[in-house]
Amino acid sequence: MAGRGKTSERSDRKVMRAAKILAAAELILREGDGELEMGQVAKRAGVSVGLAYHYFGSKSGMLGAIIHGFYDRYNQVVNQYIDPDIEWGVREKRRLMATVEFLYHDPMAPVILGEMARTNQVAAVESARHEEMIEMAIRNINSGIKRGDIGSHIDPAIAGAAITGAIRSGIMHAMAMYPRPDPAKLTHQIWGMIAGALDIER
Repeated sequence: MAGRGKTSERSDRKVMRAAKILAAAELILREGDGELEMGQVAKRAGVSVGLAYHYFGSKSGMLGAIIHGFYDRYNQVVNQYIDPDIEWGVREKRRLMATVEFLYHDPMAPVILGEMARTNQVAAVESARHEEMIEMAIRNINSGIKRGDIGSHIDPAIAGAAITGAIRSGIMHAMAMYPRPDPAKLTHQIWGMIAGALDIER
């Protein structure tokens, strides 16, 4: 039992050190132009460069952990459980509002979807995650059709891809504006586009 406790304690310390290093890296990215070096990160985190390499292997590995961490948070919001008995349009407008709020408030969103968006590493992850979101949109639209909330004349694959792309582009454009549009107004405007694409009441 004592041995197991010590192992757990060591594991917790490792997790905390790794989190501290990642937090330092994210801070550098937010303050700069999307670039970082392992030495910078180690200094900001108060650890040795060797320890930073030990946990993440390379700068690429560290960036990968940050990028995937952001998209994991993003997907958690987009895939959150909302009572399926609620009318489809009401449910999905709530999901859209949650997505807007997340992207407005997550400190890494402007960095990963802005300054870093054109890097190969972010582009590769973005492509894979975007496809996941399209698949989720298709499933959601199909569920709306089966329930009778969306007309059967709507093609879920086309609508899902178009809506997913439009949501992302609309929110990212809004995030780059100064001042940013009110999140509720932005959600209402994007929802109007979605309702039009699906031929449902706004």
